[in-house]
Amino acid sequence: MARLSAFAETNLNSQGFEKLDKDAKARIALPLRFTPAVGTTLIVIGLILQSPMWLGSMALVALSGALLPDAMIIDLVYNLGVRHLFRAPPLPSTPKPRQFSYLLSTVLLSGSAVSFHYGLSVLGLVLGGLVVAGGTILTTTLWCLGSWYYRMIFRHAAEPSGIYAEIRLADENGRRSSSLTTTHRTRDKITS
Repeated sequence: MARLSAFAETNLNSQGFEKLDKDAKARIALPLRFTPAVGTTLIVIGLILQSPMWLGSMALVALSGALLPDAMIIDLVYNLGVRHLFRAPPLPSTPKPRQFSYLLSTVLLSGSAVSFHYGLSVLGLVLGGLVVAGGTILTTTLWCLGSWYYRMIFRHAAEPSGIYAEIRLADENGRRSSSLTTTHRTRDKITS
């Protein structure tokens, strides 16, 4: 069994995979690099060709990841074919933070395609290059910029499993303390 570093586990948790146990995360850590690696490679080809059609097609591929958590096109290629060649586990369903990342990629790739269509090559390279940079970071480190944005923007929705931390102000003896407890799917107002 492959070991999973604390950094990689934190990155997977921030992408929305916090419900998986450590062993499951260790098994999918490498396969989860497949989609961004293939996607980034295809985007680089589109940028080299400066092809609006190619980049527009890649925007549709990214959109499939945003809208179809169980049927992202590159994930399907992996799950239905590639994984069997390596006897690897299937990719799990795409969580909301990672879906949001695909949505950001869709917007940037669409902008890149439109820019190339109208002869704005520098803008097209910049917008597509941002996706390439994010995809490269995701492939190499499992750190996802889009998931990070998701957790900043939708802070309360992104808290794992609806579990909220509550600071308990009194212990069993009535003394003030700061022990940490959790409550499920509720938010209690804390009063002093």
